[in-house]
Amino acid sequence: MNRMIAGGLVAGVLACLAVGGARAAETHIVFVNMDRIFNEFYKTRLADTQLKEQGSQVMDERKKLQSDFDKLQAAFNKLRDDAQNTALTEEVRAQRRTAAEEKLVEVRDFEGKVRRFDETRRKQMEDQSRRMRKRIVDEIRDTIQTYARNQMYSAVLDVSGQTLNGIETVLYTEPRMDITGEIIDVLNRGRPSDLAVKTNATTKAAAPAPLAIPEVTPAPTKNDKK
Repeated sequence: MNRMIAGGLVAGVLACLAVGGARAAETHIVFVNMDRIFNEFYKTRLADTQLKEQGSQVMDERKKLQSDFDKLQAAFNKLRDDAQNTALTEEVRAQRRTAAEEKLVEVRDFEGKVRRFDETRRKQMEDQSRRMRKRIVDEIRDTIQTYARNQMYSAVLDVSGQTLNGIETVLYTEPRMDITGEIIDVLNRGRPSDLAVKTNATTKAAAPAPLAIPEVTPAPTKNDKK
C-alpha cells in the first residue's frame, strides 16, 4: 500500500511538472536515499549499540533463570529416579513419588515464569526499538525539510523505495540532483569524534530455547496398590 502511494505520489509530481509550462522551469526537485541516510546517521549507530547492550542484559537475566530452572529440574529428576528405584522400599518410593509430583508443579510454575519473562522483555525491546527508530526518522525528516527550504527546493523525493513489483519508484536521477551526501553531512555535524559510524544492520539476539517440561510418573492410587 505504501509503495503504491509512493509510486502514485512520484507520478503525480512528475505529471504536474510536465504540464506546468514556464512555471515548471522554476521547479527544483532533488532526491535522497533514506535507507542510506538512516544507516549512516550517527544516532542510528548509538541507538543500535544501546539496544544491543540492553539485549545483552536481558540475556544475562535469562541465563540466570535457565540456571535456576536446571537446578529445579535436576531435583525433580532425582526424586523421580528414586521413586522408580526398586532398591528402595515401597514406602520410600511412594514418598519420593509424592515429592516428585510436588516438584513437578514447581517446575511447571517456573516454566510459566520464564515464558512471561520472555514475552515481556521481547515486547519491551520491540517497543523501544520502534520509539528510537521513530525519533531518528523524525529528525531526519525535519533536517531534510529545513535544508530543502533553505536551498529553495520545490520537492525532495526518496529513491530507496520500491513498487509492489519490486521496481525502484524512481528509475533514474541525475547524480548532481542527489543530496543524500549533503543531508548525511548535516546530520553528522554533532557526531562525537570518537564514534565510528558504520552501516551494518542491527544484529538481533537469538531467541532463547524453550524450556522442556519433564514428565512424572503419577503416584499409584489405592486400587493400584492392591
